[in-house]
Amino acid sequence: MSRGLTAVLLTLTLHLPPTLADEKAFRLEQAGSLRLPADVETSKGTNAPLTGLSGLAWLGDDRWVAAIDNSDRLATFRLALGPDGEPTAVTDVKLRPLQARHDYEDVAVCPPQLGATLAAQPPAPPPPWLLLCEEDTPAIRIVALADGRELGSVAIPTAFQSRRPNRGLEAVAVDPDGRCIWTATEEALPPDGPAATETGGTVVRLTRITITRMQASPSAVRQVAYAVDPPHAAMRAGAGDSLSGIVAIAAMGNERLLVLERSFTAGLPPFENRIYLVDTRGAPDVARVAGGLATRPAASRVAKQLLWKAAVGANLEGLAVGAPLANGRQGLVAIADNGGTNVPSLLVTFRLMSP
Repeated sequence: MSRGLTAVLLTLTLHLPPTLADEKAFRLEQAGSLRLPADVETSKGTNAPLTGLSGLAWLGDDRWVAAIDNSDRLATFRLALGPDGEPTAVTDVKLRPLQARHDYEDVAVCPPQLGATLAAQPPAPPPPWLLLCEEDTPAIRIVALADGRELGSVAIPTAFQSRRPNRGLEAVAVDPDGRCIWTATEEALPPDGPAATETGGTVVRLTRITITRMQASPSAVRQVAYAVDPPHAAMRAGAGDSLSGIVAIAAMGNERLLVLERSFTAGLPPFENRIYLVDTRGAPDVARVAGGLATRPAASRVAKQLLWKAAVGANLEGLAVGAPLANGRQGLVAIADNGGTNVPSLLVTFRLMSP
């Protein structure tokens, strides 16, 4: 979701949690940031503003793709990283057409099981094929990067049809082994509880879909209840509702996720982002719970560990796992939307230390 906001660049404030007693604890460090160009080349050879960036996926090597909300385009680029994950250059930034216009919120590379089905249905365009999560239908669509053609869709739980306007499907990620797709709405479904307020958070369903072929319904769905933090404290500078929700998921494998939360307040600082590590293995499955997640005991929600928190003059909306860094740590990249203001679109990179 994008919002037109006052263009204010704020001093970075970084919070890193203390090292846990467990020597195998995950730790996350910010490596650096780099501005994206304000205008880029389209497939027709003309220039257009680069705005509305809302999701991110790694295509391999130094190639990346970004989802653009309320559009019929994707953005691709090359990102060079130093040995510690610091971004050194962004090149070859292009806008690529899509067959249909939607409120695209996130993107992931299509898992091999779905890809094999598509390849068996000629004339399919060449890979890579992408999963695009959009919240206006809502749907997870399968598209070809080569020409933007839609090739199919991933069946999602019918409960997502009850999403709040502009707070629907916001995140999509694929497990490293390609067997499962993860998705989530930005804020709670109305039957599950309230949206975030200045004084309270919201409870969403982290959803795992196991799919082995194209079909009319998910082959297996597991959902865990996840409590999003309330909006951050800010010095009020105008009127408007505060919000807080999930904007991206990065799947780490073995039922572990990195969850990117984003809150907005009509004040200073306007944005805060938080990255949590979530291990879903011990959490209760709520896929068959019809509603009321917000009123269920706290023990029914998945536990989360804060890895990073910051308030910057940018709106981080996408997060993706990249290649391992030269120092052996795992590289992560986040993307910030400028919301149509003169705040820059931004890439923020991280290095993850894990067991």
